[in-house]
Amino acid sequence: MKEIKVKRRYILQKEGEPKAPPPTTAMVETEEPLEQNLKRFDLCVEMAGLKPEEMDIWGVHNWHSNLMAVLSVGAGKLMSREQFRAVVRKRLPNYAKTEDCEKLIGYFYDKYDSERGYMSANLREINAKAQAPMAEEDEDDREMEKLREGWNPPPLPEKLPRLVRLLVKPFPKQYHPMLTITALVVLGAIASHYRSLYLDGRTIAANLFAAIIAGSGMGKSWVNELFEMMCRHTLRDWDKAEWQKERENKEERDRKANAKDRPPKYHPRFRIMETMSKTSFLEVQTNLGENGMMLCNYTESDELVNATRAQFSNISVLLRKAWDLAMHQQYYMSDASCNTQCRLCAAILLTGTPMSVLNRLFQDTENGMMQRFIPMIMPRLKRTFRPPTLVPLSKDEEAERDGLIMSLWQKDLALQDSTQMLEMPKAQKAIQIWYDTIEERYNNGELSEAEANLSHRVGQFMQRAAIPFVALYGEEQKEVIELIRWLGNFAYYNICHLFATRVNKDMKESEEMLQQHIDARLKAMPLLNNLPEVFTLKQFKEERIRKGQSENVRMLLTRYCKVGRIERVSRGVYRKVTCNM
Repeated sequence: MKEIKVKRRYILQKEGEPKAPPPTTAMVETEEPLEQNLKRFDLCVEMAGLKPEEMDIWGVHNWHSNLMAVLSVGAGKLMSREQFRAVVRKRLPNYAKTEDCEKLIGYFYDKYDSERGYMSANLREINAKAQAPMAEEDEDDREMEKLREGWNPPPLPEKLPRLVRLLVKPFPKQYHPMLTITALVVLGAIASHYRSLYLDGRTIAANLFAAIIAGSGMGKSWVNELFEMMCRHTLRDWDKAEWQKERENKEERDRKANAKDRPPKYHPRFRIMETMSKTSFLEVQTNLGENGMMLCNYTESDELVNATRAQFSNISVLLRKAWDLAMHQQYYMSDASCNTQCRLCAAILLTGTPMSVLNRLFQDTENGMMQRFIPMIMPRLKRTFRPPTLVPLSKDEEAERDGLIMSLWQKDLALQDSTQMLEMPKAQKAIQIWYDTIEERYNNGELSEAEANLSHRVGQFMQRAAIPFVALYGEEQKEVIELIRWLGNFAYYNICHLFATRVNKDMKESEEMLQQHIDARLKAMPLLNNLPEVFTLKQFKEERIRKGQSENVRMLLTRYCKVGRIERVSRGVYRKVTCNM
């Protein structure tokens, strides 16, 4: 007798008897989903752009479209039909009970033969992550511990500007530094039409770049809570209105497809970006206008650009121009292609685990990006198995908070496409004092050359952060000056903690490389000094050989003639030019 295994049940089958029928749905209901398949499903949900907590809400019957989106990205290629059913029962318990769920799963597995066929690069990446999740998490944990080692940044001031205090008050206190930086980035984007002259006489905007670095489950999701709270009635409403105009324009263009008075295509001027590509960045910025600003929120560093390293390097050029308010010009050979000329301005809020953030932004080829970001490392927190909770503001406080944000937004909108220059003498004095302190520490030997090198953009962080508050309140409040002093010290401490060692290594290697080139240029002089005023090709070769150098000298002699060190007297005979020796 031969034993045949059908999932978790065993059926004895005699030789020559017909095979047992395939198991039905009821036969495999007791099958438990594998941990790897649960991980694969979760990663497919993320790829589909869905939120896990909104997938299976009772009474909100978008279940069919949610599961179809997950199946459409290729989840069926990652696991068997029975395992997919088991995973759905675990992740979508409400929808799994419906007949429609079984029909949808059967349709995809039958129609598209989901368990076989080509697997895209994204699916292969998901499969790899699911097979070794613990290794990745351990690596991130180890990297986080390295970053935290000896990390002791300056604490927040006791008194914060009223708006910042209201923004961070509902959240647990240990997250306040992270959320303060988040608030400064968003406020800078809201105050997009305000400008100020920096110490060097150049115009700067209120935009900031910030990178929140935290391990898995350490609370970086609070950044998104604050982000949505601040944008709910400002930038989000702007985006919705722009897309409504785009839809209305499309409908009218469709109605008048062949009419002479067909309106031109409307390009939305939305301000929030949550994914990144070179084309989308330029398209949005071009239509937003020269004085507009985009707020880029990347809840995971992969959202910055889902592309190769070479493509990211290309996009990083655009982001550096966005920081500097520089004009970007791009031309193509064809008139049908898009020619781009726009002034870029963007505020960036990036969150992610240590490896992903550092690999994405701070590689050797991206030093320009590294020194434009304010990095924030999440502090070590006491392990707790209960999630921290929000403590809501009172109705009066909530109304005051929203009123202040809306007041800044309305002031910015009133400027339309123009800009307003702000005078900020107190902020500039605070920045001057900060630089004096850094110079004194450097002269006393407390700072390395690399640490001194990393200080040059910190003053800009400080002045950019102050712009929204001066625009809102019309004055430089004491709390605002104290806040930007903290921001300068905090940003400088983190930048040096993360990057000073590497910058010092880069500077040392650059100096060695430069010295090698200088030495190479000076080698010709002692060699020529050892020769008579008029020398032959043979004498020059012999001197080169004696010095251990190549005897192939014809090109070298031609170059010396061009730069005026020697002159050719006759074939194979040369004279040194005294004035150049």
